[in-house]
Amino acid sequence: MFQQDEEALHSTHSPREPPRSMTFNVLSGINTVVDPMWSNPSLQSAIQVLGQLADLGKTLPFVAPAFILLKIIVDVENGAREVDVKCNDLLERITFMLSHLPLLETLTITDATRAVIDRINVVLKQAAALIEAYRKQGKVARRLTLGNKEKFATCALSVNSCINDLMMSLQIHQTSQLDTILSRSVPSDPEDEAAQAFITTYGGDVVRESPQLVTQFAEELHLRVDDGIMEQLNVNLSEVIQEKQVELEKTINDNVGAAILSSLQGIAAQMNEMEKEQKFICVQCSLQYTQSTNGPSSCNFHKAEMSGRSFPCCGSQTPCQFRFHRHKHHSEYPYSSFFKRAWGIINYTDTLEKWSETEDVNLETNSTQKAHVGRLLRWASRSDRVQEPTILLRLGRIWWADHYYFDTFTAQELESVSQVVNITHQTTIFRTSPSEDEYALAEWVLSSAGVINGIRLTAKAATSEKPFVHVVPFDIATCTKTGDVVTVSEGGIRAYTPRTPYTIPETARVSAELSDKPIRAPRTDFKTVTTLPLVIKPASVLTANPDFARRDADYFVGSISIINKASVNGGEPITLTSASASFRLVGDDSYTPVTTLKLISDHLPATIEPRQSITVPFQVEVPRSEADTALSVQWWNRAFIARERPLRLKVAVQDIEGEEASLVMEYVFTPFSLTSPKPEDLAFFSFDNPDQWERAYITVTKPSYESNVVAIDGTDVEVKQLKQAVWSALKSGNGEVELTAVRERAGGSWEWRSWALVDLNCRRVYAFKILITQGSEIKEKKFACLGYVACPEYDDAVAETRVIQYATETAGMPELPPVTTTEVVTDDDVDDYVPPPPPKPLPALPGAEASAGGAMALPSEVTARLTSIDTNLERIAGSLERLVEMLAKTSTLNGRAH
Repeated sequence: MFQQDEEALHSTHSPREPPRSMTFNVLSGINTVVDPMWSNPSLQSAIQVLGQLADLGKTLPFVAPAFILLKIIVDVENGAREVDVKCNDLLERITFMLSHLPLLETLTITDATRAVIDRINVVLKQAAALIEAYRKQGKVARRLTLGNKEKFATCALSVNSCINDLMMSLQIHQTSQLDTILSRSVPSDPEDEAAQAFITTYGGDVVRESPQLVTQFAEELHLRVDDGIMEQLNVNLSEVIQEKQVELEKTINDNVGAAILSSLQGIAAQMNEMEKEQKFICVQCSLQYTQSTNGPSSCNFHKAEMSGRSFPCCGSQTPCQFRFHRHKHHSEYPYSSFFKRAWGIINYTDTLEKWSETEDVNLETNSTQKAHVGRLLRWASRSDRVQEPTILLRLGRIWWADHYYFDTFTAQELESVSQVVNITHQTTIFRTSPSEDEYALAEWVLSSAGVINGIRLTAKAATSEKPFVHVVPFDIATCTKTGDVVTVSEGGIRAYTPRTPYTIPETARVSAELSDKPIRAPRTDFKTVTTLPLVIKPASVLTANPDFARRDADYFVGSISIINKASVNGGEPITLTSASASFRLVGDDSYTPVTTLKLISDHLPATIEPRQSITVPFQVEVPRSEADTALSVQWWNRAFIARERPLRLKVAVQDIEGEEASLVMEYVFTPFSLTSPKPEDLAFFSFDNPDQWERAYITVTKPSYESNVVAIDGTDVEVKQLKQAVWSALKSGNGEVELTAVRERAGGSWEWRSWALVDLNCRRVYAFKILITQGSEIKEKKFACLGYVACPEYDDAVAETRVIQYATETAGMPELPPVTTTEVVTDDDVDDYVPPPPPKPLPALPGAEASAGGAMALPSEVTARLTSIDTNLERIAGSLERLVEMLAKTSTLNGRAH
C-alpha cells in the first residue's frame, strides 16, 4: 500500500482544510482566499481560471479531472506561504493552458479533442504530484536537491507539448504570450544558485552524507535546519511523485462521479453547506467530530492492532499516528480498527462468494502478490446478508506493514465509477507497487459501449517472467459473475513435459541387520551347585533397569527361593550368613563380580529349618565395558550390556561355616520394536546400528493435504517449495538443491538431509534424494543409507516436450569401512552342571561274625549311621562355638554404641 502521508501533505494547507481523499471535499472553496501576507499574481490568475472551469463543468463534465487537479495545485501553493519561482513558472504554464478550455463550448468535440484533454489530465496529474512532493521537502532539502530543477524542466516540456496540441485542436494561431510561455526556460531561485555553488565545492554525495555541511549551508542562507533533513535529502523523490500520482488518481475517481450529476460549482457550495457542522463518528479513533474542527492532527491512533501488551507498529501504548478524522473505512493508510473489520470478512466462508483469486509467489523472499475479487454476502460471519448488491476487491496482504487495497463497490457506486472511467479513461483501480518486477494490480474492463463489464486481476512476483492475469466478467447492476474466469497469462515457472520417463538410481545402503525378535527364550534349567543340603530355585525372572537407568551400568532385579532339603527326622537347620553375585556374557569363560549386590529386604543372616525355605529378593549393579559406557545409552526395562549376548548371573549364598550354594539365572535381551516399511509408504530408507541397537529411518508418504506433493519424515512438501528449488537451480545452474538441511535425531546419534533433483531443461523436480548418516556424536561412523524416490506430478506442465537433463549430483554416500559380521554366541555349556553319581553301597556282611580279636562286627548300615552322627555332632559343636562368638561380638558392639 502506498501510505498517504496526509499530515505532511496538509501541513502546507490551511489548518481548517478537510482531507482531500474525502469525496467532494477537494471541490469545496473554489474562491480560494489568498493570504494577504503576500500576493502572488500567478496564483490569482489560477483562481480565476478555476471559476471558469467550474462553470464549464455544467456542460462538459469531462473537464472535471483538470478542474480537480488545478484546485489541488492552487490549494498547495496557497498554503505554502512563500513563492517559489519553479512552482510559479509551472503554475503559469498550466493556467495559460487551461484558460483556453472554455472555448470547447463553441466547438464540436471530436475524438482528437478528447485525446488532447486526456493527455492534459495525465500531465496535470504529474505536475500536481511534483508540486506536492516538492513542497513537502524542507527549505534546505529543496535547495540541496539539484534534481528538482530537472524534474520541473521535464514537466514544463510536457505542459508545453500539451499547449501546442490544444492550440491546434482549438485552431488558435500562435500569439506572443504563447511564444513567451513555450520558449522560456525554468527559472532558478537565488538560493538554488547558491546551492549549486555549494555542492560544486564539496560534492553532492558528500553533502548528503554530512549533517555538518548541511548545517553550514543552512547558516550561510540563514535558513533553519528542519527535523529529519538528512532523511529528506536521501529520499527518492521519483518514488514519492509516483505515490502522489496514485493518490491523485483516487481523488479524481472519488470526485468526478459527482461532477457527472451536477456542476462543479454547485457541488462545492452544496458540500460546504452540508459538512459545515454535521457530526461524524471517526472510524479510526471512534470519536465524534465535525468538519469545522477537523484538522491534520485531530485523530490519533495506532497503525496495528494490539499484540500482547503493546502495539507492534511502535511498541508503545501511546498512539503513534496523527491524521484527519475519517468517517468511512478506507485502505489509504493503515489504522488498527480497519484490520478487525477486514479480517472479519476475509477469514470466513459465509461472508464472501469468491470469484477469482490470483497470486504469485516470490521464490526468493517467499512474499506473495495476490488479488481477489468476489461478491460480498455479509459484513461479519453469521450476520444478516447485505441488502444492496456489492462486490469486494482486495489486493496484497492485509497487514499494517504491507501494501494493500481493500474496498467494496455497490451496484450504484459501480454505475457512477463506470461513467467516470468512460470520461477519464483511467481503468486502473489500484496497484500495490510502481515496480514492474513485483506488484498486484486491479483494472476495470469496459465493453464496446464504455460500460464496466469485468475486472482484470494481475499478480506478478520478481521471480516470474510473466504475470498471472485473470479476467472476471460480471454485471455491475446485479454484482453477479456472468461467465467463467478467463486466464490471460500464467506466471511463475512453468514446467515442460519430459520426452522420456526418468530413471531413478537404486538405494545404496551400508548397514547391519537387526531383528526385533529375541534370539531365544531364557534358559531355566540351571541346577544348584552346592555341598550343602540346599536347593536354590528362581522365584522370579531377571528384570533389567525397572526403576533406575544409568549410562555406565545396568541394574538387574530378581528373587530366589532357598530350600533346606534335609529331612525333618534327623535333618539339621542351616544358617546362611551372606550372599554374593557375579556375571558373565554367554561366550565368556569366567564370571566377574557385580559392582553391588543389594538385598531388597533384610533376609540374612537367616536359619532355614529342614524342609523349610526363604525367598530372597535382590538387586545387582552390573558394570558396562568402556566401549559401551562411551556410547552413553540410557535404557529402562532393558539391559544395554546384554543387547547382543545373553547375560548369566550367578547368585551364591554362604552358610556360617563358609560353605556355598549357587544358582545361575539368565537374562535374554528383548529388542525394541523396529519400524518397518508399510504398504502405503512411497519409500522407506534406513540403516541398523547394533552398537546402540536402533534403526535410523526416514519414510516418504503421501502428503497430509492433496494440494501438496509428498511428506518426508511426516512433513509435507509444498508445490511452492519445489518451484523455489527449480528457481534456485536455474539461477545457480546446479540441479541438486538442498530441500532439508541437516536434522539430528536420537540426541545426535544419527541425522538426515534431503535434496530436490531438478531437471534444468524441463524446469521441474523429478526426484528426491535422502541421505541418512550417523550423527555428530558418533566418532567412528560405520553406517549410512542413500535413497531416491520419484517426485509425483505436481503442476500443469506445458504441452511442449523437452529432452530430460539429469542433475549433476555432488552429495553422495560417505566413505565407510565394509560391514564386518561376527558370529554371535547365543549359548554355551559352562553352567551346565551335572551332579556326581551317588556312592555305591558296601556289600552286606553275613550274620554276626567274630573279628580277629573275637569282638562282634557291626553291620555296615549301623557303622555308616554312627559315622554320620559323629560328623553332625562335630559340625553342630563348631557352629555353636561360632554362634557364641558372634553373639559376644554383637553384645560388645551394642555396649559401645550405648
